[in-house]
Amino acid sequence: MTNNKAKIVAIGGGTGVSTVLRELKKVATATAVVSMMDSGGSSGRLRDEESILPPGDILKCILELLPDDSSSKKWRDLLNYRFGKGESLKGHTLGNLLLAAAYDWEGGTPFGIESISKLLNIQGRVLPVTLNHVDLIAKLNNGTDVLSETRIDLRTDFEHSIEYIYLSRRAQVYKPVVEAIMSADRIIIGPGSLFTSILPNFLVEGLTEALSESSAPKIYVVNLFTDPAETNSYKASDFIKKIKEYLLDGTGIDYAIVNTEPIPEMLCRIYATEHKFPVEPDLEECQKLVKKKAIGGNFIKGKTILRHDSRRLVEAVLQFTQKQHEQ
Repeated sequence: MTNNKAKIVAIGGGTGVSTVLRELKKVATATAVVSMMDSGGSSGRLRDEESILPPGDILKCILELLPDDSSSKKWRDLLNYRFGKGESLKGHTLGNLLLAAAYDWEGGTPFGIESISKLLNIQGRVLPVTLNHVDLIAKLNNGTDVLSETRIDLRTDFEHSIEYIYLSRRAQVYKPVVEAIMSADRIIIGPGSLFTSILPNFLVEGLTEALSESSAPKIYVVNLFTDPAETNSYKASDFIKKIKEYLLDGTGIDYAIVNTEPIPEMLCRIYATEHKFPVEPDLEECQKLVKKKAIGGNFIKGKTILRHDSRRLVEAVLQFTQKQHEQ
């Protein structure tokens, strides 16, 4: 039987991309391309102690691609379990430890991911953007460097903004990532932290070249809130401009998805305590920056923690890009 589902690649970090995968797996052949620069928490510890690529963002995507049945729900809960005791175990999730063991047992990161994916019967594929161990570095507008994804994300010196990011050494794109991009019908970028989850992928040699060669429409999902450490005072158009800076000349963004639904006042107050504010949806300016269409609408979900609505996002991706896909 022929699989007529669209092949869709989602590029980013674990939390943001996993949000898209939740619904994408139901209607498309989904492939997640995941940033490998995470340096904090359980992932960072395993990276430093075991000299492996950080498993946390990979795990998030694998869990969202689990089938929607009772058995898989139990697996999801179990693999998300975080140890609260023991000097060496405390803070680690069972899933991260399982992936670390699989990397070692199967003889490498890609084999370990594939093994766990088959074991859990996930509905899609998860690929690390690179197999090279690298650190992310941010250059601030005062000339100082901030080393590592965690320090960039958690910095409290909000007075100085990020000028650009770069890697500690060269990194090559994982070949199956290029193959997935070249065979994709659509490519989704984001959502996720701009400088620590999305743009680091574009610093990996071969990724932007593949995007440039691919004829699939590129769809960028703009964040819901600004981040004081990364995108303070950014409007929706500022996010798109920054994405375009890191793409090869002429590649561009075909579509941008921008939330235009007002954020409830109570949630605004909650997020403001963390210096996070709703991204201003300057849709007209966004339209000038994309090749096809800036798509506005209600894409929010949640009562106390706001996230993109996975179903509405995927519906928008399929609806507004269908015409080009059929051509």
